[in-house]
Amino acid sequence: MLEEYKKIIGNKSYSTFLSLLKEIGPDARTHRISVVIAAMLRFALEKRYREGEDGTLWQALVALDEEPYLAAEASEEYERLFELIEEMCREAGLRNRRESARGESYSIAENAIAEYTAWYHMPWEDY
Repeated sequence: MLEEYKKIIGNKSYSTFLSLLKEIGPDARTHRISVVIAAMLRFALEKRYREGEDGTLWQALVALDEEPYLAAEASEEYERLFELIEEMCREAGLRNRRESARGESYSIAENAIAEYTAWYHMPWEDY
């Protein structure tokens, strides 16, 4: 997945993003680093690399953007993004899977995908 992501955004952009994650990531709170990673995914979506084929990272980015409910269903598209974020975290020296003080498991990837799919959702605008 990571190689496909690099092809979409370019090696220079990926290197910059990776440096950012390495610098801020180790001490970052999950809910904050997740927004940064969601922005990285949005950047890839905006690059319009190519029309994606089924089963590609590009197709997963488009599908979760257009149909956010797929994230709740733990679809194949969700799994692709989860795998990508896990690889990013590993390369940046971050622990994707974490545990709260109460012993509850959670992950950067889950939170980043939630941020990605809710990117344009502004509840205060629903009134």
